Amino acid sequence: MKSMAYDHPAYTVPQVASLGAVTAGAAAATGKFVAFASLRIKSIVAAAIATGTSTYASLWNGTATIATAVGAQTFSLIHVHNTAAAGATPGLNTATWGPFALSLFDGTSTNTQTNSSKPGFANYVPVSGVTGTGTIQAGAAVDNTGFQVNQGDSLYVVQGTDATAVGAYSLEYSIQPLANVT
Repeated sequence: MKSMAYDHPAYTVPQVASLGAVTAGAAAATGKFVAFASLRIKSIVAAAIATGTSTYASLWNGTATIATAVGAQTFSLIHVHNTAAAGATPGLNTATWGPFALSLFDGTSTNTQTNSSKPGFANYVPVSGVTGTGTIQAGAAVDNTGFQVNQGDSLYVVQGTDATAVGAYSLEYSIQPLANVT
């Protein structure tokens, strides 16, 4: 393992990891992404493969206000991490970012849209801060600072309860400056 200069392209160029598509069904989950180094997770990109029919509440514009998306699916990013001190017996915990809507809904009106998701449509959702705060559904308040994960942490996406919606997901991340890489 080695670390490089703080401005090495390995640290400054964002990278993407595909989590793949999920099957239709309530609480369907993607495969897991395991952090290979200290990383900063910047955003989730979610693409609609098949549309849903449910109405959902989701976080919008980083203010934790609720907006309703019609004909959509929701998704949440789950972060599994160790909370124990170095050398101690591992203690796993989870953190959740979301729920976010996989929808064309723009946050300007409530319960007036129908079929607000279309196959092929994608949402770019910056994530930041701590669980339940600083989360942003693409809109006016953009914060792309992300959140840090440690080597060995795992991340995956879980869809909401719509039985017909199918989504595909990817994570945008960057390696933390001076993190050890192989």
